[in-house]
Amino acid sequence: MKIFSVEMIKIYGGLLLFVMAVIIILLFIDDFIRRRMIMACDRVLKNRQGISGLSVDNRTATYLKQNYDHQLHQVEDQLSKKDNIIRYRLYLKKRRFDFYLKKQKLWNYKVLAIKMY
Repeated sequence: MKIFSVEMIKIYGGLLLFVMAVIIILLFIDDFIRRRMIMACDRVLKNRQGISGLSVDNRTATYLKQNYDHQLHQVEDQLSKKDNIIRYRLYLKKRRFDFYLKKQKLWNYKVLAIKMY
């Protein structure tokens, strides 16, 4: 092997490692943002008085008040954004909910409404 090809392999290997590191960092940031969204939704559920103000209908409010102590979980990745409002689909027990979130600051989110399907 020539010295030139060895040096080129070193450069391309370094670039490949750099690209892989950037991708891993972006995946960690994405996971952290999703966890912050779920934490914002959990905070709303723990505040039982605030549930009725954020619920779209009475059926949603009564179900959330009865089952507020269960864990929210995500079965499939359902995120959509329209006019700075993020619709995040989460599950509580066996029911599907749409949480409408608005980004406040860098990592903070505010729940605007909750709708049950």
